[in-house]
Amino acid sequence: MSGDLEPLFNPGSVAVIGASATPGKIGNIVFASLKGGGREVFPVNPNETEILGSRCYASVADVPSEIDLALVALPSSLSVDSVRDCVDKGVKFIVVASSGFGEGGEDGRELEAQLVEAIAGRETRILGPNTMGLFVPGTGLDTLFVTPERSRRPKAGPVAVVSQSGAVAISFLEKAESAGMGVSACVCLGNRCDIDELELIDHFALDDGTKCIALYLESFSDGRAFVGRAGEVAREKPIVLLKTGRTTAGGRAARLHTGSLAVSSDAVVEGAIRQAGVARAADEEELVDISTAFSALGHVDGGRVCVVASAGGFGVIAADFVESDTERDLLSMAELSDSTRERLGELMPAFATPSNPVDLTAGVTDDTYDQVLDTLQGDPGVDVILMSLELQAPGVSTELIDIAARRATLDRTPIIATVSAKDQSATLRQVTGSGVVAYPTMRRSVRSIEALVERGRYLRRST
Repeated sequence: MSGDLEPLFNPGSVAVIGASATPGKIGNIVFASLKGGGREVFPVNPNETEILGSRCYASVADVPSEIDLALVALPSSLSVDSVRDCVDKGVKFIVVASSGFGEGGEDGRELEAQLVEAIAGRETRILGPNTMGLFVPGTGLDTLFVTPERSRRPKAGPVAVVSQSGAVAISFLEKAESAGMGVSACVCLGNRCDIDELELIDHFALDDGTKCIALYLESFSDGRAFVGRAGEVAREKPIVLLKTGRTTAGGRAARLHTGSLAVSSDAVVEGAIRQAGVARAADEEELVDISTAFSALGHVDGGRVCVVASAGGFGVIAADFVESDTERDLLSMAELSDSTRERLGELMPAFATPSNPVDLTAGVTDDTYDQVLDTLQGDPGVDVILMSLELQAPGVSTELIDIAARRATLDRTPIIATVSAKDQSATLRQVTGSGVVAYPTMRRSVRSIEALVERGRYLRRST
């Protein structure tokens, strides 16, 4: 089923069925979070008269208002009747947080079938069951029942996250926040008895605030449809996929987790999604890294990399990662032009060799780094610059961050940075906050460049 999902992401009114006055319970955590979001929120619990200063209703039918979104925080055995009540009320969307459905055996599968039956032929839609719901920083909507005190939320930004696992979604959000990356929305699919990844891909494909779609899937609701739809969307908007269940053990774990049936051949998955132009991440860290690069840079037109550093060791490490990309032959160390080498010779110490990787030595200054970047950005044989942004050398200062930001935002050769500093985490956030795509290690930087180059190749093939 398809339709307008906007009320799911920005509901005017929300009911929490199973709201609780007991701190620490899911119904209490979610109600408190939603109550602070600047919209009408109605607690529903026949055993309470008031929760956190709000009148509590015995059933959703008693709520004296139309309801855009209802969150069901009840045991699975009680959730079906609550969903039926919501359907009768005309609730547009229901988030069923309860577990114990399709992932829980035959009895659970029967309950999940009853959920599907309850909305059949009606306008009401279900997200879940077995889901944490969604987080939309731009609209202040947060149904995740892990509190911000336990798990920091990222700011609003350009990456939409769709995950079958609530825990993986939380991990993504934490890593995004740590890296200074923002999200447009985070949706936890759970068992996806109704709303699935295909419908969400369609939604985010049309969302102007989303520049990249990041997916964690244990299986496909419809593998053939996924490849076809993702291939259409990926021509305009990048998609990154972390697909698990690659092994027998992984497939078995996926079935136990969300009741999913994973595709038996991972080689089939790999070939199909690559043909569709979908980038594949190896883990949740890589999912964040590649999404960061895509949302900021989109793609890179070629794989000739120039590495510039003020410490020769980092240059060697980076060169090894670049040259070891043998599987698809995407990257290579750029051959610098004679004019570039000559200019570098003028800028660098007499004992330094003007070659790639460019070793500026510990005697580098902010001004020298700026001029070197200017020279490299003017070399037509360089497709992307990997900048080792080190602040330990005595001649550089935090002004180097401003230099990198200014250079990275020019309509010239793209720059990706690897940050090395006394307080790496804080400095990395400062660098990314200035608009530079940056990572804490050379390996992660090179892997993200590889994804950008691969996307560039895909876009050239598809035009």
